[in-house]
Amino acid sequence: MLLSGSGYIAGLDGLRTLAIVGVTLFHLFPSVVSGGFLGVSFFFVLTGFLLAYTSLHGWNRRGGFSVLSYFGKRIRRIYPLLLLVLVATFGAYHFLLPDTVVASKEELLAIVGGYDNWWQIAQNADYFARMSNTSPFTHLWFLGIELEFYLVWPLLFGLYLLLRHAAGRRLAAIVFAAAGAAGAVWMTVSYQPGVDVTRIYYGTDTRAYAFFFGAAMGFLRAEGKGAGKPSATMDFVLGLIFFAAMLGMLPAYLLVSGQDGATYQYLLHAMTLVFCALLWVTADGGLPFGKWMDAAPLRMIGRHSYAIYLWQYPVIYFCSQPVGKDCPVWTEIGAILLLAIWSDALLARLGKIRLRPQRLRVTSPVYVSIRCDAARHPVCRERHFWRHCDRKGTGAPGIGTPAGSFGEGRGECACE
Repeated sequence: MLLSGSGYIAGLDGLRTLAIVGVTLFHLFPSVVSGGFLGVSFFFVLTGFLLAYTSLHGWNRRGGFSVLSYFGKRIRRIYPLLLLVLVATFGAYHFLLPDTVVASKEELLAIVGGYDNWWQIAQNADYFARMSNTSPFTHLWFLGIELEFYLVWPLLFGLYLLLRHAAGRRLAAIVFAAAGAAGAVWMTVSYQPGVDVTRIYYGTDTRAYAFFFGAAMGFLRAEGKGAGKPSATMDFVLGLIFFAAMLGMLPAYLLVSGQDGATYQYLLHAMTLVFCALLWVTADGGLPFGKWMDAAPLRMIGRHSYAIYLWQYPVIYFCSQPVGKDCPVWTEIGAILLLAIWSDALLARLGKIRLRPQRLRVTSPVYVSIRCDAARHPVCRERHFWRHCDRKGTGAPGIGTPAGSFGEGRGECACE
């Protein structure tokens, strides 16, 4: 099984760790870990995979796809932490680097609006030539592409369902993979020697192929393709793929350059396929690699990967300015990790505080105490009831809390 009963995909946090380590080391040591930016493509693949898998898994289980619920989950997942980082950074910089605050106000709108990648293209903001002195939010171009893909996903998922109905499951997934291949070709033909690569690197159209590759794999997994126990020979082959992909990442992180034309002609595409292979093998519950990637250190870093990504450039930018120029690198790394853990813990605490006023039992038509067991109580699926589950989803009765309350837990109850 790819997805455990708790809703946790084994090995996923470990893969996030591989991606965030590469990106972070690239931001800290751009001349040494020159290919660490490849981790961004890994994140794009993971996003496409998870969107496809969870959307189709929910469709097969509940027979529907709620667009409002989908956007609500995306907003709760992205914006609370993003706004916390923006407010805290602007607050600190107001006293320490006031000129930076003034210069970043227009960029703030682009970040929150979800089009920061296009804003930076318009500003001709070279990601590779001006790594540490442009803005404390230069790295958030990535979030712009993510948000734009989130925006169009319901349409893409609807397209998949139409294709599945008309041509079958496998062919529908192949169409998404073909769209990814076409996007990779588009990046190749868009590259022009001697021309700034900012447009290619930041462009949603030139980076979308990684999402499509991930989505194609997510659909296949959700349909049960490749989920069975392979033969001993296939186990051996998949093991070779796993170790080859892992070993290939290190030289790629060290040797690939974002200013090299070959990166946009074929290297970035090739590494994206490597990431796809690594994800496919890791997510196979019949193999041990998911458990290996679930080692405690990898899992901990992966769970904080989003916060680590958001915090790293505000810290790095501060340490590149005269006011913080004496910061050693280990101090920057420590500050990033501490801020990430603190912000995640703070938001988790705020999520718990929000539930406190609803602990008293009430009997109004809006709040109904129900037993969370969809098999025994079909009314649990009704949208007009508030729902509540204990953490293990065992069906313990309790007081209803608003569906889709702040944050998304890793365990989902039977009625979700």
